[in-house]
Amino acid sequence: MLAFLRRNQVLLSSCLCVFLSLSILAAAARGRLRADPVGPLLLTFMRPLQIGAHAVGLWVREIADLSARLGGLASENRQLRERIQELAAERNRLLEVEATNQRLRELLAFRSQLPSASLTASVIGSSASTWFRSLTLDKGSADGVVKGMAVVSPTGVVGQVVSVTSRSARVLLLTDPHSGVDVIVQRSRARGIVAGSLDNGPVMKYVKRSEDVEIGDRLITSGVDGVFPKGLLVGTVTKVRKKSFGLFQFVGVDLAVDPSRIEEVLAVPPEAAPPKDENRP
Repeated sequence: MLAFLRRNQVLLSSCLCVFLSLSILAAAARGRLRADPVGPLLLTFMRPLQIGAHAVGLWVREIADLSARLGGLASENRQLRERIQELAAERNRLLEVEATNQRLRELLAFRSQLPSASLTASVIGSSASTWFRSLTLDKGSADGVVKGMAVVSPTGVVGQVVSVTSRSARVLLLTDPHSGVDVIVQRSRARGIVAGSLDNGPVMKYVKRSEDVEIGDRLITSGVDGVFPKGLLVGTVTKVRKKSFGLFQFVGVDLAVDPSRIEEVLAVPPEAAPPKDENRP
């Protein structure tokens, strides 16, 4: 008997459930079932499941809402980072525009002190080889630039135009050994020529041993060469050395203009040179 029940327990359980269900339905149909014996039992067993299912549903909904909020925050953060980058780029552009405007204002104010034919030009190239140190300007003969023009900036003397094309010009810098500008010591009025050198950097040449020159003296253009207007700053004396022999003393110079940092210049037409001083070396 037990073996029979074990072999057919599924079938017997199903039949029993069906029989009970039919009995309950028949009793309910005849109106004899005044109380539902199964309903409260099912309610008792189902209540924890319903509570759990409700809690799980709330948890899933909260997770979905949180995920949506996180996705929105990630998108907002990405947009904010992009906006910050745009604002940083805009700030850099405005700072550069302001710096350029400041330089141009200083250049225009300085230009008012020079001959009216002076031209404003931008530096578009440079060459700093051992034998030739120059800058290239974006103005040429079509703009009024001619060979021999002095090239200056508000901070001091830059060099001289040595070659010209229709749309560009080459400037020989004071740092080049082949350059030269006639100067005077602002304090003592001693005279000499500032030029570049291969070994010692810019120097003031042809300064007599008897001349009064000291470290820190300012050197300005003398105006006697007919190229550079008088009174422009050329540089500052950094070394003074009198040799035990010879006619001249060694004078080292720190130029007022750093060619590697200059961006805009003024090209000044040459003036008529005064008669040459026969007593000058």
